Amino acid sequence: MQFDLKRPCKNCPFANTENRITFACRERAEEIENLAYRQGFVCHEHSEHVEETEYEAGGFVFRNDGSSQHCWGAIAMYLKSGSSSVPWEGATDDDPDLEDRWWDRADKKSLETIFESEEEFLEANQ
Repeated sequence: MQFDLKRPCKNCPFANTENRITFACRERAEEIENLAYRQGFVCHEHSEHVEETEYEAGGFVFRNDGSSQHCWGAIAMYLKSGSSSVPWEGATDDDPDLEDRWWDRADKKSLETIFESEEEFLEANQ
């Protein structure tokens, strides 16, 4: 998984914008947020779409070749809220400066569009 994006995609579910992907209910948003917290969350523009997996009825998954990008908005939301749950997936062990480089590359104006916390994200999907 890569962490090279500089801003959220136009449909980022973690950006408080008109174009964002919304979820049918808070429960589904909680599932998405828990997935992002525990396993990371792939940017749908840098992923593979599958109709069905053995666990669920389709969705976006990380590519097997490691080229998928982690969702910029999910990282930004966790960092903005002061959470330590950014899923760097051990990358910081091999690359202790990864988070600093992420902040250096981040489009600071885009940070304004990202939800301030997990709870704000969940409330927007009620």
